[in-house]
Amino acid sequence: MKTHKNKKKTAIITGASDGIGAAFTKLLIKNDWNVIGISRSSRKLKEISKCFPSNEQSFKYYSCDVQDFTKLKKIAKEIEVPDLLFLNAGIYSPVNASEINLDIYKNHLNINYLGVLNSYEAFLPSLIKKKNGHIIIMSSLSGWIGLPKAAAYGPTKAALRSFAQSARYDLNPIGIKVQLCSPGFVETQATSINNFYMPGLMNVDEAAKLIFKYMDTKKFEFFFPFTFSIFMKVFSFLPDKISYYLIKKFII
Repeated sequence: MKTHKNKKKTAIITGASDGIGAAFTKLLIKNDWNVIGISRSSRKLKEISKCFPSNEQSFKYYSCDVQDFTKLKKIAKEIEVPDLLFLNAGIYSPVNASEINLDIYKNHLNINYLGVLNSYEAFLPSLIKKKNGHIIIMSSLSGWIGLPKAAAYGPTKAALRSFAQSARYDLNPIGIKVQLCSPGFVETQATSINNFYMPGLMNVDEAAKLIFKYMDTKKFEFFFPFTFSIFMKVFSFLPDKISYYLIKKFII
């Protein structure tokens, strides 16, 4: 792994070609960061690179599936030590839990959870060696409490929340800041397939701006949009019978 040679900060972003990953990539570059984008879609990554023709060095990209740990480790050896590791790659498919399709559940587990761990394991050694860095793990409000159609997606986000909570005990003392981002419904290609009401649905660029704002705070977990987040927090503390009734009434 190469050492950081310039004053501009560098971020590695997984899932950089779509949704929050793409919006956050563009926002960081506009704020004088270098970004190394990782995604399965080289076509979409190339389209993002065209947004910055005057400064091509600000955005480098690698086509890689986060399930491919060997390739991730190879990338880690080629790039400079990052200041920020933004673990964002993920998929979402609404499921009806009465219709069993194990492949859907396995895909969510392999990409949303194990894919994050693959990326974490590949790029962490350089941060440990430097004894400095910042990791943001993208979870979701659906990781707080089970939601309709989220039987495949929600458990992976709950697992990421638990992982981040545990990892900070080991990483914070050696100079690596860990944060957890838990957004609600964000207007992306993933949520566009939903056919139900999504409370607090927000624009992807606004979501990116909030992440940029909170990344410089001391908050461990940050979440948005505010009103829907508060409702979700309350639901997670209520007796199950009551939360079940309210979610059926206001979300389904």
